[in-house]
Amino acid sequence: MRTRQEAIDYFTYKPPTEETTPKFQAVTREFIALVSALYDVLPEGPGKTVALRKLSDARMACNACIANQGL
Repeated sequence: MRTRQEAIDYFTYKPPTEETTPKFQAVTREFIALVSALYDVLPEGPGKTVALRKLSDARMACNACIANQGL
C-alpha cells in the first residue's frame, strides 16, 4: 500500500461476488477440516484456545487476501 487511498481501499468492505464466494467457501471448508482434525489432539487449556484463535486469524487473512486480490 503506497498511498493513503490504497490503505483505505484495503480496509473497505468488499461484498462477495460470484468469483470470490466459492473461494471463501473453500477456505472455510479447509479450516473446518483442520480444526476438526486438531480439536481432539490438542489438550484442553489456554494453549488450545490460542491455537484455535490463531487459526481463526489465519482464515481471516486468507479471506482478506481473496477480497483484496492478493494484497
